[in-house]
Amino acid sequence: MLLETDRLVVRCATASDQDIEMYLALWNHPKVMEKVGFPEGLNISREEVAKILSHQPEGPFGGRLVVVDETMARSLGEAHMRLPDEDGISRTDVKLFPEHWGQGFGTEVKQGLVDYLFTHTDCRGIMADPRKDNLASQKMQEAVGARKVEERDDHYVYVVSREDWERRRAEAFWQPERFGNRAKRWAGPGGIPLGKSRRVESF
Repeated sequence: MLLETDRLVVRCATASDQDIEMYLALWNHPKVMEKVGFPEGLNISREEVAKILSHQPEGPFGGRLVVVDETMARSLGEAHMRLPDEDGISRTDVKLFPEHWGQGFGTEVKQGLVDYLFTHTDCRGIMADPRKDNLASQKMQEAVGARKVEERDDHYVYVVSREDWERRRAEAFWQPERFGNRAKRWAGPGGIPLGKSRRVESF
């Protein structure tokens, strides 16, 4: 297991029959792949999928990740994250089968990836570039605190900055329901604890 959210587990993919069959179905699914520009699916063979999974990088960065609902013992789709580049920017991706859309799973996985990257790397920001017609992905980016920073021909570019991530975590922690009136005494403007350093990044 790589990371765990409230309802899901994310683990590294393997070249097992289970994972090969899941990726074969996912990458050839028209509704899934049309969101990334392949309306007919990838038309990829089982042998090609097996080769990809057999030769992927070790560890969580750059390799394929499987999203699992452990309560139902089923794979919901895949995720992906990269180490930060020379500018300190990481990338993530989430693809789920259509039957799992609209239930908040995508946002839950995305938040888990964002938390993992900011906790385990020194990245300054995390980028995603959903297509303009992929409204669900755009909402998912916004739900985890990403801001739209650029518009391209058929994509928008969203970035979650480390500054925004730290602020959101601090504000969530210092909610009145957690500490009552003490939260008001201990927290400064915007819910940031008094005396807590804030790291400022720019893009």
